[in-house]
Amino acid sequence: MEMTMMILVVLALVYYGFRIIQVMIKLRQRIAIPATKEERSAIRKHPQKITAPPTVEGQKNGLIINAALVLFIIAMFTIVYITDVFSWHQYLFMLLFLAYSYFMLPLNLFAVKHDGILIGMRFIPWKRINTIYVVPIDKNHRYYGFSQAANQGYVLKIKIKYTFGYASFVITSEQILKRILRFLKEHVKVEEKVETSVTQSK
Repeated sequence: MEMTMMILVVLALVYYGFRIIQVMIKLRQRIAIPATKEERSAIRKHPQKITAPPTVEGQKNGLIINAALVLFIIAMFTIVYITDVFSWHQYLFMLLFLAYSYFMLPLNLFAVKHDGILIGMRFIPWKRINTIYVVPIDKNHRYYGFSQAANQGYVLKIKIKYTFGYASFVITSEQILKRILRFLKEHVKVEEKVETSVTQSK
């Protein structure tokens, strides 16, 4: 049991570290959207807060926090391993801590690039995007009421191949929404099935 948990912690550390490095590399490359401050102000990872600039400097605080958490777990793992205090409880704590940090402390980031989309702590290449849904925010939507701007906006939900759930973000401008959808159609085969949905052809 201890060995299994230890392997899982090592894999989680490698994966988390890879995500941080990948995001930093992608942030140094050309960003297509948002290209202006006006565009960035209309795109939100969280409905009540506009995204931070899609640059290493703009995401510095989030990157430092996530990197520090990974280093903290590496230090804990090393101490447990060196002192030969093998207990699956310690490894389980490390694993849960890493999972919590990854899912609950994502970067306030959204950017469309020429090879995919940066959102939170992950980069999604075009080939991994399966379905994109555009959902209007109305009084029945769970994001309604977070901010006046978001109330009249849209949620763009990205279904990723081979995964459960969606990556999503809020767009408060219909003009920016149309530009993003036009850009998506240049890189992903899409078919508009209904007014608020676009789906990649298989």
